[in-house]
Amino acid sequence: MAMNLMTREDLLDQMHADLHDLCQPLTALQCRLEIGRMLGHDSALQEAVDGGLEETKRMFEVINQMRQRLLLEDAAAQ
Repeated sequence: MAMNLMTREDLLDQMHADLHDLCQPLTALQCRLEIGRMLGHDSALQEAVDGGLEETKRMFEVINQMRQRLLLEDAAAQ
């Protein structure tokens, strides 16, 4: 069964989009942690941690999508 390889340009475009998607939760994580530190009270810190953990889940989802895409490309190339 023949698998289609992405062109180099398509792969780079997709990686650019994935990196953008990765930066969004990373920025949100940074903001949440900075606000929690700035407010300084326990509930703000707890909210920052809870929100930060949700953002890390989003980051792992994007990373896993990137990993799967690269694995598929590698398999198609072989």
